[in-house]
Amino acid sequence: MAKPHILIVEDEWIIYDDLATFLTTKGYSIAPYTKSYADAIAQLKTQLPDMALLDIDLDGEKDGIDLGGKLFKQYHIPFIYLSAFTDKLTLKRARRTQPETFLIKTKPQIDKEQLAVSIQMVLDKKHTTHEEEKEGILLYSKYYRGATDKKYDNALKTLCRFEEVLWIETDKEKRNYLVFYTIDSNKAFFRSSLAQVKQLLPFHFVRINAFQIVNLKQVAGKINHSSFNIGKENFTIGKNFTKDVHKVLHSFYVE
Repeated sequence: MAKPHILIVEDEWIIYDDLATFLTTKGYSIAPYTKSYADAIAQLKTQLPDMALLDIDLDGEKDGIDLGGKLFKQYHIPFIYLSAFTDKLTLKRARRTQPETFLIKTKPQIDKEQLAVSIQMVLDKKHTTHEEEKEGILLYSKYYRGATDKKYDNALKTLCRFEEVLWIETDKEKRNYLVFYTIDSNKAFFRSSLAQVKQLLPFHFVRINAFQIVNLKQVAGKINHSSFNIGKENFTIGKNFTKDVHKVLHSFYVE
């Protein structure tokens, strides 16, 4: 999976280098040094970032707020202002461009850990929003064998809404297929690995062991650190997956 790509627009090299080095250690891909509105537009034409960090005082006639407005209106790219300018006029202009947040840049140190948390929240929000736009997945009602007859091929396809899926597991006979179990007791098939299909699913679909992903919104009855039920089926949580399972559960159940 590609690393999230971040555009840092900052006219002071030492600050850019410090942020770029830190965020690289956090697993992000960072665009080359970009110090002005014009440089940023050129970077956007080369590679669109997943998000941007914008200083306000930049080289050239146009500042970071001008760039923020461009990112919001034309590119729909989320961004965070990172600036020492906090006067009323600056904040008023900044608010109109719909930033994700505004972090105060204080010298000589920037609270990079706070920045990392803010970045992750922006990316999580973007990912969740993208997930919510998708309502289901196109599966095969029978094994897909690469038929050359497109009409026959299409006849095998069936649309499955995410809310109808109970769990997904690796097919025991054909390991390059996954089996989707649904609330109407039907089975459908998808040619993929668990790791690949996980990227297509809403956040409440969580991998619980080496062979299964479950829809945690379908969990019923008792749940502990090792097992739970969906209907009459009992599921075992692998030791290496316990933390992720309970993290998602706590995100939509009050404890």
